Amino acid sequence: MTNLSGAETTTESLIAEALGPYSSRPDTIGLARLINDLITCGSDLHRQVSAIPKTDRTYRAIGALADWDYASAAGPRGTGDPAHWNHARGLARVIQNLIRALAAYSPASTL
Repeated sequence: MTNLSGAETTTESLIAEALGPYSSRPDTIGLARLINDLITCGSDLHRQVSAIPKTDRTYRAIGALADWDYASAAGPRGTGDPAHWNHARGLARVIQNLIRALAAYSPASTL
C-alpha cells in the first residue's frame, strides 16, 4: 500500500486515526473497520519488508517483522472498546516501523 501516493495517504490517515486521542476514537463498528484496514495495510507492508533479502534487513526491519507477527496474531488483550482501541494503536505503531524499514532499504543498483 505504500508504493502509490494515494495509498500512502490512506496509510498515513489510518495511522493518524489510530494514534489520535481516546476521546476521538471511532464507535464500535468504526473501530472494527479501522482494525481491519490496519491489518490489511500492515500485511501488505509485512510482505514488502519480508521481500528484503535477510542479509540487507536492518534491526528495525527484523524487529518490525517480529512485532507484526505477534501483534496481528495476538489480537486485543482484553475485551471492550479500550482493548480494541489499544490493539489498533499497537498495530499503527508497528506499521510505522514497517514503513521506516522499507524507507531505509536501498537495493543495490544493477547496471
